[in-house]
Amino acid sequence: MSNHASPRWFHVVACGTAAAIAGVVAFTAAAGVLNGFTSAAIAGLAALVTTFVTLAKSAQVAAAGVGVPGRVRLAFAIGAVALLTQLAWTSTFIVDPTVAAWSGSPWLPIRSTHSCLSAYWIAADVVRRTPDIWDDALYNLPQADPTQPRRPRPLGPVQVDNYEYPPPFLVVPRAVALAAPGFWRGREVWFAINLAVVAAGLVAVGWRFDRAHGTQALWLTPAVLGVPAMMATLQIGNVQLAVIAAAMLAMLLFERRWHAAGGVLLAYATLSKLYPGVLILYLLLRRDWRAVSWTSAAAVGILLVTVADFGVAPYHAFLQHFPRLLGGEAFPAFRAPIALAVNESIPGVVFKLQLFGVPGMGFAASKALGWLFTLVVLAVTARLGLRPIASGREPIAWLTLLVLATMRSPFLPLYGPFPSLWLATLIAALTWGQGRVFGLTVACWAVLAFTFGLGAVPPEVNAVWTFVHTITAFVVVRLALRVVSPSPAPETAGAPLGSPLPA
Repeated sequence: MSNHASPRWFHVVACGTAAAIAGVVAFTAAAGVLNGFTSAAIAGLAALVTTFVTLAKSAQVAAAGVGVPGRVRLAFAIGAVALLTQLAWTSTFIVDPTVAAWSGSPWLPIRSTHSCLSAYWIAADVVRRTPDIWDDALYNLPQADPTQPRRPRPLGPVQVDNYEYPPPFLVVPRAVALAAPGFWRGREVWFAINLAVVAAGLVAVGWRFDRAHGTQALWLTPAVLGVPAMMATLQIGNVQLAVIAAAMLAMLLFERRWHAAGGVLLAYATLSKLYPGVLILYLLLRRDWRAVSWTSAAAVGILLVTVADFGVAPYHAFLQHFPRLLGGEAFPAFRAPIALAVNESIPGVVFKLQLFGVPGMGFAASKALGWLFTLVVLAVTARLGLRPIASGREPIAWLTLLVLATMRSPFLPLYGPFPSLWLATLIAALTWGQGRVFGLTVACWAVLAFTFGLGAVPPEVNAVWTFVHTITAFVVVRLALRVVSPSPAPETAGAPLGSPLPA
């Protein structure tokens, strides 16, 4: 890179963005734990000022800003403004859920009454006395026709969601409940944890990528988290973003030989959502025995903790529930056209066809398509696990597997594009300004970043657009497989470490 220093405004914006995120994390976490606005505001302000001063004085941060191309600085500044504006609004809503109400739009994609966290919280609360935490009666009001859209139980201004996770996931929600009793206080802490994990994952991967390639991935991270659908995912408390970020952090920790910490993260992610297990298979194929061993040991430890906490009865209930979870029958969303339309998974394509009147498009066809796609996921995992990967581009391989693994899920709503968006930003950083691949990557990002929102348009329109998302995700995967090749084409090779990028 060139040796000239970055503009002062850029350094201030960069440090200020990180400081603002740290301030929001501290503010919302303190609001839940301390249960007081004044103390939370003091904690948030202290975190903001401390983070800003620390980063402003950091030689590493200053060095990272040297030689950043002008268009990258502009992209970061625009993304930072979009991110912080949404974050201010979202954190206000997290602290006071009565501050506003909305139904869903491209700017507020998920209605304000929806809360995935409500399901986690209820399951964590009742698991000791009601082992079958997947019982519909816990989350829904009685209804005469169970095939009709569910009637969710109310929880203040939000509606209770259904719990559809394995029992080990409850380790963290139950710990949060100890630190912040009550749903509304726990909601604030949960938001802080999710935001912190996602931000840490994006920054750590971007930093690692830049050090390996002399790229600008770090400065493109607002283009991932600043997308409205991703901020809405934090708003509803869904753990999808944090699980993907935690899995990526685990792989980085394995690289640094911090196997114990990486094992805990990957084990928890896998036991909670199952699909991160594709990374364990990848590690096996690459013969990383230490990473696999630590992950396995951590998984056993987590299982023992849960058994000691709430016993084995929930596991017996889960074994009965699991076939319905894997096949999709357990998801109430399959009863509502509005939800079917935003399902971006491969099995979900079947139900989109059902929306348009195609006969025979039910759970049997969805399961068959899901298992066929599983073979695709395994084949790509074998390809990446058994073949050499271009030096420094390993995060692209990890994210590629997570993109495909998430698409195997029966139900993947508006937060589905998160790993594809993240993958696109890494490829864009690697190919910045370098011909057709860069242009195609930016176009894919633009498609994935836009969503109509839940209920903003007719289901048929949303079904077509989210299918375009699914196709676009495959385009990004194809580009990723190309750039991880040890001998990529010249236009995807990226700038060598230490060379300037186009302005």
